[in-house]
Amino acid sequence: MFSSGQDPHDPGQGEVPSRQGMPDFNARFEAMRPDAPMPAKVTTTRTLMYLGGVSGLLLSLLFLMGLAAPAEALNEALDQQAALMAEEGVALAVDAEMMRAMMTVMALVTGLYGALSLLLGKRLRNRTVGVYWGTVVFQGLAGLLLVWALLGGELLMAVPLGFTIWMSVNMLSQEGRAYFGLL
Repeated sequence: MFSSGQDPHDPGQGEVPSRQGMPDFNARFEAMRPDAPMPAKVTTTRTLMYLGGVSGLLLSLLFLMGLAAPAEALNEALDQQAALMAEEGVALAVDAEMMRAMMTVMALVTGLYGALSLLLGKRLRNRTVGVYWGTVVFQGLAGLLLVWALLGGELLMAVPLGFTIWMSVNMLSQEGRAYFGLL
Protein backbone atom coordinates (compact mmCIF):
# COMPACT_ATOMS: atom_id res chain seq x y z
CA MET A 1 0.00 0.00 0.00
CA PHE A 2 1.07 3.51 -0.75
CA SER A 3 0.80 6.26 1.76
CA SER A 4 -2.35 7.42 -0.07
CA GLY A 5 -3.99 4.11 0.82
CA GLN A 6 -4.28 2.95 -2.77
CA ASP A 7 -2.87 -0.31 -4.07
CA PRO A 8 -0.96 0.21 -7.35
CA HIS A 9 -2.00 -3.27 -8.52
CA ASP A 10 -5.73 -2.58 -8.06
CA PRO A 11 -6.96 -0.57 -11.04
CA GLY A 12 -10.53 -0.58 -9.71
CA GLN A 13 -9.55 1.27 -6.52
CA GLY A 14 -10.94 -1.35 -4.15
CA GLU A 15 -13.91 -2.47 -6.26
CA VAL A 16 -14.62 -6.10 -6.95
CA PRO A 17 -12.56 -7.02 -10.00
CA SER A 18 -14.49 -7.77 -13.17
CA ARG A 19 -14.56 -11.32 -14.43
CA GLN A 20 -13.81 -10.22 -17.97
CA GLY A 21 -10.10 -10.87 -17.96
CA MET A 22 -10.14 -13.83 -15.61
CA PRO A 23 -10.41 -17.45 -16.70
CA ASP A 24 -13.77 -19.03 -16.03
CA PHE A 25 -13.18 -22.47 -14.59
CA ASN A 26 -16.90 -23.29 -14.70
CA ALA A 27 -17.39 -22.36 -18.37
CA ARG A 28 -18.33 -25.91 -19.35
CA PHE A 29 -21.24 -25.78 -16.88
CA GLU A 30 -22.57 -22.57 -18.41
CA ALA A 31 -23.94 -24.60 -21.32
CA MET A 32 -26.22 -26.48 -18.90
CA ARG A 33 -28.28 -23.40 -18.06
CA PRO A 34 -31.78 -23.57 -19.58
CA ASP A 35 -31.29 -20.23 -21.34
CA ALA A 36 -27.78 -20.99 -22.60
CA PRO A 37 -27.13 -20.40 -26.29
CA MET A 38 -26.22 -23.35 -28.48
CA PRO A 39 -22.44 -23.95 -28.33
CA ALA A 40 -20.46 -23.40 -31.52
CA LYS A 41 -19.69 -27.12 -31.88
CA VAL A 42 -23.37 -28.06 -31.77
CA THR A 43 -24.22 -25.20 -34.14
CA THR A 44 -21.57 -26.46 -36.56
CA THR A 45 -23.01 -29.97 -36.40
CA ARG A 46 -26.52 -28.63 -36.93
CA THR A 47 -25.44 -26.59 -39.96
CA LEU A 48 -23.59 -29.53 -41.50
CA MET A 49 -26.63 -31.75 -40.92
CA TYR A 50 -28.82 -29.24 -42.76
CA LEU A 51 -26.36 -29.13 -45.67
CA GLY A 52 -26.04 -32.92 -45.76
CA GLY A 53 -29.81 -33.34 -45.52
CA VAL A 54 -30.52 -31.03 -48.43
CA SER A 55 -27.75 -32.68 -50.46
CA GLY A 56 -29.14 -36.14 -49.69
CA LEU A 57 -32.67 -35.18 -50.73
CA LEU A 58 -31.46 -33.53 -53.94
CA LEU A 59 -29.34 -36.56 -54.80
CA SER A 60 -32.33 -38.79 -54.14
CA LEU A 61 -34.41 -36.69 -56.54
CA LEU A 62 -31.67 -37.05 -59.13
CA PHE A 63 -31.84 -40.85 -58.85
CA LEU A 64 -35.63 -40.71 -59.06
CA MET A 65 -35.34 -38.67 -62.26
CA GLY A 66 -33.15 -41.45 -63.67
CA LEU A 67 -35.78 -44.00 -62.70
CA ALA A 68 -38.41 -41.97 -64.54
CA ALA A 69 -36.51 -42.33 -67.83
CA PRO A 70 -38.12 -44.68 -70.35
CA ALA A 71 -36.65 -48.17 -70.66
CA GLU A 72 -35.58 -47.54 -74.29
CA ALA A 73 -33.54 -44.49 -73.28
CA LEU A 74 -31.88 -46.40 -70.44
CA ASN A 75 -31.04 -49.34 -72.74
CA GLU A 76 -29.61 -46.94 -75.32
CA ALA A 77 -27.42 -45.23 -72.71
CA LEU A 78 -26.20 -48.59 -71.40
CA ASP A 79 -25.41 -49.75 -74.95
CA GLN A 80 -23.32 -46.61 -75.49
CA GLN A 81 -21.50 -47.20 -72.21
CA ALA A 82 -20.90 -50.86 -73.12
CA ALA A 83 -19.40 -49.79 -76.47
CA LEU A 84 -17.11 -47.27 -74.79
CA MET A 85 -16.01 -49.77 -72.18
CA ALA A 86 -15.42 -52.46 -74.83
CA GLU A 87 -12.90 -50.13 -76.46
CA GLU A 88 -11.01 -50.17 -73.15
CA GLY A 89 -11.25 -53.95 -72.91
CA VAL A 90 -13.79 -53.98 -70.06
CA ALA A 91 -17.10 -55.82 -70.27
CA LEU A 92 -20.14 -54.01 -68.86
CA ALA A 93 -22.09 -56.45 -66.70
CA VAL A 94 -25.07 -54.21 -66.00
CA ASP A 95 -28.40 -54.43 -67.74
CA ALA A 96 -31.35 -52.04 -67.50
CA GLU A 97 -33.09 -53.95 -64.71
CA MET A 98 -29.95 -54.06 -62.57
CA MET A 99 -29.37 -50.34 -63.18
CA ARG A 100 -32.93 -49.55 -62.09
CA ALA A 101 -32.48 -51.67 -58.94
CA MET A 102 -29.22 -49.88 -58.06
CA MET A 103 -30.78 -46.46 -58.65
CA THR A 104 -33.74 -47.42 -56.45
CA VAL A 105 -31.46 -48.45 -53.60
CA MET A 106 -29.34 -45.32 -53.96
CA ALA A 107 -32.45 -43.12 -54.02
CA LEU A 108 -33.71 -44.78 -50.83
CA VAL A 109 -30.39 -44.52 -49.00
CA THR A 110 -29.71 -40.89 -49.92
CA GLY A 111 -33.34 -39.86 -49.38
CA LEU A 112 -33.50 -41.53 -45.97
CA TYR A 113 -30.19 -39.94 -44.97
CA GLY A 114 -31.39 -36.54 -46.13
CA ALA A 115 -34.73 -36.74 -44.35
CA LEU A 116 -33.26 -37.99 -41.05
CA SER A 117 -30.45 -35.45 -41.18
CA LEU A 118 -32.89 -32.58 -41.66
CA LEU A 119 -35.19 -33.91 -38.93
CA LEU A 120 -32.40 -34.32 -36.38
CA GLY A 121 -30.80 -31.02 -37.34
CA LYS A 122 -34.10 -29.24 -36.76
CA ARG A 123 -34.67 -30.96 -33.43
CA LEU A 124 -31.18 -30.26 -32.03
CA ARG A 125 -32.58 -27.00 -30.66
CA ASN A 126 -34.86 -29.01 -28.31
CA ARG A 127 -31.99 -30.11 -26.03
CA THR A 128 -33.41 -33.54 -25.21
CA VAL A 129 -31.32 -36.59 -24.46
CA GLY A 130 -33.16 -38.52 -27.18
CA VAL A 131 -32.17 -35.98 -29.84
CA TYR A 132 -28.57 -36.06 -28.62
CA TRP A 133 -28.27 -39.84 -28.74
CA GLY A 134 -30.28 -40.00 -31.96
CA THR A 135 -27.77 -37.66 -33.58
CA VAL A 136 -24.77 -39.56 -32.21
CA VAL A 137 -26.15 -42.95 -33.34
CA PHE A 138 -27.19 -41.53 -36.73
CA GLN A 139 -23.71 -40.11 -37.33
CA GLY A 140 -22.15 -43.38 -36.16
CA LEU A 141 -24.24 -45.43 -38.60
CA ALA A 142 -23.53 -42.97 -41.42
CA GLY A 143 -19.82 -43.26 -40.57
CA LEU A 144 -19.95 -47.06 -40.70
CA LEU A 145 -21.67 -46.96 -44.09
CA LEU A 146 -19.03 -44.54 -45.39
CA VAL A 147 -16.17 -46.66 -44.02
CA TRP A 148 -17.69 -49.70 -45.76
CA ALA A 149 -17.83 -47.77 -49.04
CA LEU A 150 -14.27 -46.48 -48.50
CA LEU A 151 -12.99 -50.01 -47.93
CA GLY A 152 -14.84 -51.08 -51.08
CA GLY A 153 -12.64 -48.76 -53.11
CA GLU A 154 -14.70 -45.55 -53.22
CA LEU A 155 -11.93 -43.16 -52.24
CA LEU A 156 -14.19 -40.11 -52.55
CA MET A 157 -16.08 -41.34 -49.48
CA ALA A 158 -13.20 -39.97 -47.39
CA VAL A 159 -14.64 -36.44 -47.66
CA PRO A 160 -18.11 -37.13 -46.20
CA LEU A 161 -16.47 -39.52 -43.71
CA GLY A 162 -14.31 -36.65 -42.47
CA PHE A 163 -17.38 -34.46 -41.97
CA THR A 164 -19.22 -37.30 -40.22
CA ILE A 165 -16.31 -37.85 -37.83
CA TRP A 166 -16.13 -34.10 -37.19
CA MET A 167 -19.86 -33.96 -36.36
CA SER A 168 -19.55 -36.97 -34.05
CA VAL A 169 -16.58 -35.45 -32.23
CA ASN A 170 -18.49 -32.17 -31.87
CA MET A 171 -21.47 -33.92 -30.32
CA LEU A 172 -19.31 -36.01 -27.99
CA SER A 173 -17.30 -32.97 -26.87
CA GLN A 174 -17.71 -31.58 -23.38
CA GLU A 175 -19.63 -28.55 -24.66
CA GLY A 176 -21.97 -30.74 -26.69
CA ARG A 177 -22.69 -33.08 -23.80
CA ALA A 178 -23.15 -30.16 -21.38
CA TYR A 179 -25.65 -28.46 -23.70
CA PHE A 180 -27.81 -31.58 -23.56
CA GLY A 181 -27.30 -32.00 -19.80
CA LEU A 182 -25.07 -35.08 -20.05
CA LEU A 183 -22.01 -34.12 -18.02
